[in-house]
Amino acid sequence: MWISDARPPDFPPSRIGSHAGLQAVPTGFIVTITRKATEPSANPEGGMMTMGESVAVSERDRGRRGVATLPVHKVVSMFRNSDLVTYGDARREFFIQVNLNPFRTRTRAFHEHMEDAFAQWFSFDYHLDISGLTPFAVAAAVERDGHCGRDGVGESAYRDLCETSSSNFASWFWVRGASAVSGEVVVEDLAHGGMYEVQDRALAGRFDGATGGTVIGRIAEVRGVWRMPWATLYEAHTPCDDMFRVHVASSLHEWDPGYADYARLLFGRDPRLNVDWEDMAREGAPHPL
Repeated sequence: MWISDARPPDFPPSRIGSHAGLQAVPTGFIVTITRKATEPSANPEGGMMTMGESVAVSERDRGRRGVATLPVHKVVSMFRNSDLVTYGDARREFFIQVNLNPFRTRTRAFHEHMEDAFAQWFSFDYHLDISGLTPFAVAAAVERDGHCGRDGVGESAYRDLCETSSSNFASWFWVRGASAVSGEVVVEDLAHGGMYEVQDRALAGRFDGATGGTVIGRIAEVRGVWRMPWATLYEAHTPCDDMFRVHVASSLHEWDPGYADYARLLFGRDPRLNVDWEDMAREGAPHPL
């Protein structure tokens, strides 16, 4: 891995940022997006469920499944169906920033991974106005108030969504420890500093017993517990040595990348941070997709 001195291209600061808070939603804006999203998802009780029902099911079953959630692909679907201009502008901006390598093989898994990356970035990092209002904040407010004759999801579920919106951030995390038994992964934020105990049984199972390795993804604190409920951009058990960790941390402190920057690093053509993935693969790290 090596880092050049070239600076990444600048983008409007009003649309960039990893820490997107949940602001009050202007009434006039809500009017333009309150049609019910039509994209269905699987319902554990049979049939199909809407975006709002996805939140309600999580709240009803919270004792077994945890906090209320709002799937990011549902946020994307809501805007694609109700505000196509905003959706289209955001999609163009994301893929301009990521600057995908036109020469790499585009598998179905790659396309699905990039769609998920866009959904996360759009939901949490794309700003709809200069105050930092995000699509996730708008969708959460719509679900709180209800729409199309359907009741809202309830204040308890809405509080979970507010905490998710205000606390989430993406970074390059270094695994300090993981236990499949407890379902906990201790990670160090290499870009901003700090240690986090993240509750994620799937991730803990994949890194069980590890004391090194990379996870590039997004975490959020809800009800006092840090969680990683979204797909990661990249995971690798190696390199796992301390020298590599220090080198990456030093580089990220100088750069302070956002989510789209990490996506460009992994899948695009980045002018600042360049990783020889083939060389890393020879050391045992997987090539991203």
